[in-house]
Amino acid sequence: MLEEKLKEWKKTRSLTLAAEICDQLAPRTISDDLVKQVIDWGRDKGITNPDKQLCKVLEEVGEMAHEICRSQYTSEEMQDSIGDSLITIIILADILNFDPLFCLQESFKVINKRKGEARDGCFIKEEDIK
Repeated sequence: MLEEKLKEWKKTRSLTLAAEICDQLAPRTISDDLVKQVIDWGRDKGITNPDKQLCKVLEEVGEMAHEICRSQYTSEEMQDSIGDSLITIIILADILNFDPLFCLQESFKVINKRKGEARDGCFIKEEDIK
């Protein structure tokens, strides 16, 4: 159902349809269960080398950069590269014995308290403002 709505929205760019899609997506979260599934998949595939996994992270982030450089912000390739980047980072965290959700939570606690300002759509920390 959601996939059909997304395909229709891509054709029509309907604001009403966009609102319906947002309402449907709102309850979605990165759950412990989804993270566990990703970790289990990585372990089942025998992904254990942190150096090689970092290369996979960089490869996926590179694909994201490629899409941004082409101004393809809403492409399926962009969506795929974001998802693949998240997956590779979750697996890397597991290889290094870190809980990826805990890492995210702790990092957000730090950045949530940061002071600064946005310039050209990019956040600049207060201590870096000149």
